[in-house]
Amino acid sequence: MQKPESEKNRHIPFFLIPKIRKRHVPPVFKDHETQWQLFAEGALRNTVFHDDVMHRGKTCLACNRHFNHDHAAVSSKIDKHHHCYIRLCTGNILPEDSEDIYRPAKKEEYSLVPDCRQCKASNPAYYAGCIRKIFPVHHQCHKHIHEREKFVFDALSKKLLSGFHSVTALRM
Repeated sequence: MQKPESEKNRHIPFFLIPKIRKRHVPPVFKDHETQWQLFAEGALRNTVFHDDVMHRGKTCLACNRHFNHDHAAVSSKIDKHHHCYIRLCTGNILPEDSEDIYRPAKKEEYSLVPDCRQCKASNPAYYAGCIRKIFPVHHQCHKHIHEREKFVFDALSKKLLSGFHSVTALRM
């Protein structure tokens, strides 16, 4: 009997798993909250940024299968995955009616969008650094990456807690 899809052991390349979880980054950038949110959330809604991320490769780095085209092993929605959230946006904010906005903000989503076109032209090296932190992956693979992230961080938490308990036991 074959294991259900959710129980199969998936090999997710370690570099795709963020080393710091998104929710742990805001305190690091508490004095630069807007610039961090522009990178972490706003840039994903910029047309120039979106297109450059989506053209990073023809295959999903999580499963190594082709994206949607004639040779695709699976047809899937393609997500943009941050493997790192440690970055600040240095660009300007686009007006709400800008043609460079890929899509409007959803409810509860960060509403501002940076001017990635201007940044790409005036500061291409910095812009390239932003692009390098985000990869296109299949939607299902994106879910698996975050499942693996949860597993890694849960295991790390248990290890740290065990180490703490062993040190406190020695002191008693």
